[in-house]
Amino acid sequence: MKSVKTHYLLLPLLMVVAGCGASEKTEGIFGMNRLSKETSAYLLAHADNPVNWYAWGDEAFAAAEAQNKPIFLSIGYSSCHWCHVMEEESFEDFEVASLMNETFICIKVDREERPDIDNLYMRFTLALNGSGGWPMTVILTPEGKPFFAGTYIPQNTSFGRTGMIQLIPSVARQWELNREAIISQAVEIEEAVLGNSQLSSELTKVSTEIFHSGFLAFEASFDRLYGGFGNAPKFPSPHNLLFLLRYRHAYGEQDALDMVTSTLRAIRRGGIYDQIGFGIHRYSTDREWQVPHFEKMLYDQALLTMAFLEAYQITGESFFGVTASEIIDYVLRDMTSPQGAFFSSEDADSEGGEGAFYSWTVQEMSSILSQEQLSLAVVHWNVSTSNSILHESPDIVTSDSDLNSLEEIREILFNNRETRPRPARDQKILTDWNGLMIASMARASVVLQNPDYLNSAVRSFQFITENMRTEDQRLSHSFALERRGADAFLDDYSFLIWGALELYNATLDQYYLQYAVDLQKELDVHFLDDSHGGYFFTGDYSDLQMARLKESYDGAVPSGNSIELMNLLTLWKLTGESDYLNRASGIEEAFGTLVTSSPKSYSMMLAGLLYGQEQGVEVKLSGNADDPIMLEMLKVIRTGYRPWTTIIQVEPDDLNRSSDSSRVQEVINSSTVAYICRNGMCGLPLNTVIDFEESMSLPVHP
Repeated sequence: MKSVKTHYLLLPLLMVVAGCGASEKTEGIFGMNRLSKETSAYLLAHADNPVNWYAWGDEAFAAAEAQNKPIFLSIGYSSCHWCHVMEEESFEDFEVASLMNETFICIKVDREERPDIDNLYMRFTLALNGSGGWPMTVILTPEGKPFFAGTYIPQNTSFGRTGMIQLIPSVARQWELNREAIISQAVEIEEAVLGNSQLSSELTKVSTEIFHSGFLAFEASFDRLYGGFGNAPKFPSPHNLLFLLRYRHAYGEQDALDMVTSTLRAIRRGGIYDQIGFGIHRYSTDREWQVPHFEKMLYDQALLTMAFLEAYQITGESFFGVTASEIIDYVLRDMTSPQGAFFSSEDADSEGGEGAFYSWTVQEMSSILSQEQLSLAVVHWNVSTSNSILHESPDIVTSDSDLNSLEEIREILFNNRETRPRPARDQKILTDWNGLMIASMARASVVLQNPDYLNSAVRSFQFITENMRTEDQRLSHSFALERRGADAFLDDYSFLIWGALELYNATLDQYYLQYAVDLQKELDVHFLDDSHGGYFFTGDYSDLQMARLKESYDGAVPSGNSIELMNLLTLWKLTGESDYLNRASGIEEAFGTLVTSSPKSYSMMLAGLLYGQEQGVEVKLSGNADDPIMLEMLKVIRTGYRPWTTIIQVEPDDLNRSSDSSRVQEVINSSTVAYICRNGMCGLPLNTVIDFEESMSLPVHP
């Protein structure tokens, strides 16, 4: 197999001839282009560009082949700041657009609508550049094979970065003079990158050492001064925290918990957290969590909510529970459709530039606050005369009376801020991200005992089940402007199954368990790799034929395979069907080598593997759901941190009656009966809350 590095030859060639003129310019396009027929907010925002954009599809590739032109593929998303910058500099500029239209067939892709296309071409971008991001810019042959890849490209060359006006004539010249060589190298690039992307056929079981290696890797990179891991930029990466909490639960490592709580405190007090309206911004550009990249993504809200909830369960500190409630309140207020589904994101930009909606000056505050309120706000949130990103000092101590005053001040500032021009909101509904938010909302309804959160989770779930199924009942990935988008991907199935399982746990309604079982069956039919284990990202019905890839890396969101590992283990425990356990083992074997080589990069996979090792506790309950004893037993289960506990509601006849003693029979005949099962063995039946609580407190491993 050839190394990808051998294919850098063409890239300097394109740069050397920069400045060579193309043939006579074409006129820019006036009015709307083909994107006006799309549903994506990101694509629609480019519908009035003078660039003759195509959406991804047969029409674009047929045009490239007929006109013998390379393809300019631009991938981004609605709330991406640098995507907006590149549009303003180049795609809205008639000179650049004319060059693009003359040289290329131009395709615009919303990475959130088509994550399969994004995943594929990101592999090429990373291989050719060593880094990636959005906007992603890839130049392809008419057959879709890449020969140039980059991210943001300025309009003109500056600081060593080739600009669009120089790059396009260079590509045109090389396409004219060296077309065969370009096509040949593009084929070799594809073979090298996709060959390197395929998993080894060797199946590997992991050892318990992998969990310790993962913990030590996080410990080594932990920022003990400011929380989080590594230096700037810093991402919340809540799934890293979820693994550390499980590691602490399994091995009693206090430092794992300390790293989590320190990070969560720093995030909540930092500028990355919206101090006035709540919710988490995308990432911090600095080490101290003070200066964020301001976009807000639904998946960050969902996963960070889960991390705060679990920290609250472990520590009992209200700080973590209150923050989880704040994030949910933001989602319910600003990210929920009238039909109950959750929107995708809010932009970083608004009128006045990036972050203008969120910044404050002393002068602005002084016009709406009393002098006493102003003095308190300035000190508490570090406000200056220039535009300030509100954040709390790490060592700040606030009295109860000041906390009450600060809440009044926050409400005043919030109401005033609502009169400002808001950042744009991407209102498309994504099945996978909704699945994550459903799981978090359902969990929060139990942990925080708030039925409103459960109602919200149910409404989103109902929207997806009623609106995001095709005529043949295939799940859809997206929904916007009353139209379904592409067929679903692995993440859509796995994340929605997780949401259904959390709804079952919160309600014990068999409907949600059965839905998870049915959805898992559909996933297995279309995505399972029977030969080597694990799941492909695309189904066997995919229109992206270049490659069917498996995703395992836990990046901005956990991989579908990582979540699916946990889903399968839970389904196995709830149903007793060994096929689920076998498929979970298949995921372990398929990705074991990768995870062992770099455990820190697969934190949610580690959490799933730890679940498989620990197995946890199954509680079998029989009785009326409204019986006070049943409700108290459920309260015991849901109090504290029990990451691997499943609840199975069964009929009295299904309970194990292995003993015929009168005492056991008396217990079984009670209105509510519970069995607690560990390591495949169930204890005696229990019918009092005291006995049940004592048994639940016993260690999993005797």
